[in-house]
Parts: sequence; C-alpha cells; structure tokens
Amino acid sequence: MTQVLSSLRAADEALSGAFDHAFAPAMNPWRHLGALAFLCLVTCVASGIVAYALYDTSVAGAYASGLRLQNDPLRLGRLLRGVHRYGADASMLLTLLHLLREVVRGHFRGVRWYSWLTGIPLLWLLWLAGITGLWLLWDERALFSVTAMAEWLQALPLGADLLARNFLTPDALGDRFFSLIMFVHIGLPLLLLAATWVHVQRVSLPRMWPPRALTLGTLAMLAWLALVWPATSLGPADTGHVVAQLSLDWFYLFAHPLVNALSAQTVWWLAGALTLALALLPLWRVSRAHKRAPARVDLANCNGCARCVADCPFGAVVMIPRTDQSRHPAQASVKADLCAACGICVGSCPSATPFRQIEDLLSGIEMPDAPMALLRRHLRQKVASLSGPQRIVLFSCRQAADFSALANATTAVLELECAAMLPPSFIEYALRLGAGGVVVTGCREGDCEFRLGDRWLQQRLSGQREPRLRASVAREQIEVQWCGSDMLGAEAALARLRVRMWSTTPSANITSLKESEHD
Repeated sequence: MTQVLSSLRAADEALSGAFDHAFAPAMNPWRHLGALAFLCLVTCVASGIVAYALYDTSVAGAYASGLRLQNDPLRLGRLLRGVHRYGADASMLLTLLHLLREVVRGHFRGVRWYSWLTGIPLLWLLWLAGITGLWLLWDERALFSVTAMAEWLQALPLGADLLARNFLTPDALGDRFFSLIMFVHIGLPLLLLAATWVHVQRVSLPRMWPPRALTLGTLAMLAWLALVWPATSLGPADTGHVVAQLSLDWFYLFAHPLVNALSAQTVWWLAGALTLALALLPLWRVSRAHKRAPARVDLANCNGCARCVADCPFGAVVMIPRTDQSRHPAQASVKADLCAACGICVGSCPSATPFRQIEDLLSGIEMPDAPMALLRRHLRQKVASLSGPQRIVLFSCRQAADFSALANATTAVLELECAAMLPPSFIEYALRLGAGGVVVTGCREGDCEFRLGDRWLQQRLSGQREPRLRASVAREQIEVQWCGSDMLGAEAALARLRVRMWSTTPSANITSLKESEHD
C-alpha cells in the first residue's frame, strides 16, 4: 500500500508541475483545492441569502419562485440562480479532489489526524445542504429525489415509513414541509462554515482564501456558466406522478441511481464502510525509519524570542512562563503531540548559528535526531573533502527527494528534514569554509510538505523575516530551487550556479584553464 501511495504521490507532483506551466506556481489551482472549495461555499451562502428573500416557501409558490428567477428579462435572476447552483457543484467537486489529494500525500496521520477527522463530517454536511437545495425548486427532479430519498431511508430501522408517506401522498404534503426543508438548507451551510473553522484549528496561518487572481477567475467562471448554461427547472412536481426519465445533478443525486442498481441496504453499507475507512486512516502506522522525535527546548540557549512560535506550521510551540532562574520572562515549550518534527523552528532560532565558539553546539530549540552540532560537523567535513575551483554545497529537503546521487568531488550534499530547517547563517558559514556557492532545494513552490517551509525560507533569505541572511553575503552565490523530486531541476540549479561562479571568478577560471592546458 505504501508503494501505491508513493506512485500516486509522484503522479500528483507531475500534475502539479503541469499546472505550474499553465499558471504561476503561486496561482496553481491544484494547490488551492481546499481554499477554492471554501470560496465556492461562501459564494453559495452569499447568493443563497439573496435568493431566500425572493423565494416563496409554499407548495404552490416554490416552483414559480424558481421560474421567475430563470425567466428574469434582465438575466440577474439567471445569474443569481446559476452562481448558486454551480457554486454548490464546484464546492462538492473541489472538496472531493481536496480529500483525494490529501490521501495521496498521506496527510491523514501524525499531527494532521485532527484536521483529517474533522474534515470527514464536512462531506456529509455539504451533500445534505446541496440535496435539500435541489428539493426547494420543487420540480420533477426534486420530486424524484425526495421520493428516492424516502425509499432509501426506509431501509434503515428508524421508522421511516411515516416520513415516506409524508413525501408520497399529496394530502400529507404541505407548506410546513417547505419551511422545514428551508430551515435545514439554511442551517447546514452555516454549520458548514463553523465546522470549517474547527477543521483548521490546529494549523497555523491556514490558506482559507485562494490568491486574488484565482478568486476573481473562479467567480468569473461561475458567472459565465450561469449565463451561458443557465440552471433551469424541469416541469412542476406532480405528487401523483413521478416521471420515468429525467436529468440528474450527479454531484448530489448520485446515490439514487446507485440504490436502483444495487439496493438501499447495500448503498447504506457502502456509505458507512467508506466513512469508517476514512475515519480509520489516521491509525495507519508509520514505519520506524520515518518517525522523528519532536523538537526539544534547551533553556540554557532559549531567550524567549518566540520566533519558533511564529514559524511553527502546526502550533506545536507555545510560550510559557520561565521555569528556570533566567532573567528572560518566558520560554518556548513544545507540545509533543502536535510536533511534526519538521525542524522549521530550529531554522528560526537565533542561537542556531554555526559561528558560535563552542564545540558542542546547542541551539535554543533542537531536533534530537538531527542536532545543529551534527549538521555543522558534517558541513565542515564535506566542504573540506571538496576539490576544484567550483565547490558547491547542496542542502536538500528529505521530503522532496533524495539528491545524494548528485554528490561528487565538487558537490557536497547535506539532507535536511525541511529546507526551512536550515538557518541562514549556515549558508554564510559554508561560503566561509571555502564553498564557492550554495544550492537549496525543496518541495515545489507553495507545496511544502510542512505547509510554510518554502515561504519562511524565502523571506529569511530576502531579509523579510528573522533570522535574516546578512546583507554582506553575495546573493549570486546562492541558488534556491523548489523542484520537488525533479532531479533535472536540481541539476539545472547546480548548472546555473556554476555559470555564475565561472563569470564572477576570473582568476579561478584562468587557473583552471592553465591546469587543463598543462594536463
């Protein structure tokens, strides 16, 4: 199964790369599926509020209300109804794609279990909100769905016969039915908004909204669909007659054909089994080789600056009152059950600098499995072993790919849990040790396995975020490549850096040429 997920993840990255060619990486819709689903949900809620003011919640007036919007000569009603309808369909589709992508990327276990479990009820709530909205139109499609749902409910031991009779007999159906459905249809989207807030509680700086250009493009697409392919009603519902053939909204009415093809009991079992399987995914064990110990605070080196708190992607680091005799009022504390062991907090710590004159280097917050002292020692050893005029140090992200095959006499490769685990001072340190340039590779831009690593590292290197790379460090000696598992992308980054090094070090070039002529 792990091999299957690895193959699917490779396919996901290839798809992301393909979208990167069509869109800028920051605007790639494949990376904003959750945010786009939320945008469409909010669009439905906003358009639904306006539609509610124009809707007649009665048996006699429900169908006519939808027809008035459909035939509005100014097409504003068509726009309103279409945006509401297509927004609901898009929200369901995007939510399912978001779930599928999270499964492929393994984002259902570890520290992400809470977000995963709280996301499962959103599917049911979204489906119920959508299907009740279709019922309110009270056309032939709505009558078919209501009847099919009643028959499906009869398969449950809940005494659903009374409910079915209320749907199927004309005398029993009244205005209270529409008032009830309207109440449910309004309440569920509001509950969805609240449940979405719960869903993102354990992540820092969640991407609730897509970029502005993507937002405007999505809204424009919904409006275009609403005007070009208007959402229309079928004939009015006749409770004494259900038509044999009609068109369905497959985003929300897919269960009815399944019930006809299989059976009501079978579909209930399938729905329950699928929900249970999704809920049990976080119990999938991770191999010991991939487990990492959570971050650990060293009070002797922690000054309570709170940079690690600001940079932690999952809110695992918090500030608490000081527990030692230090003059600093607060200290960092790690919630082990929330720590993803990404090391981003280490990269933010001001004491994680290799220039400190102590042999046993310790920073204020450390990863026990990959301490800064070990990284400094390996960096010294690998730079010392390089030869030639174009010596390069490549810091690679373990989550993106294994680039150890790129190591040779002129290139040293050091692996990090996340690219943002690298303190900027280590880049300067590598250059002072004798490296002519430094390459940093990581997950594709906007697709960091730990959510914020690429953003934080870019801001540190550009001087927008602490700890900053010092201005005295020549930027032409640094190459950052968000290439994911693309080996060719990493090789291209090395090649670009070597070209710059060749053009900026003429003395080394002359020496190299003389040596080659002598040989």
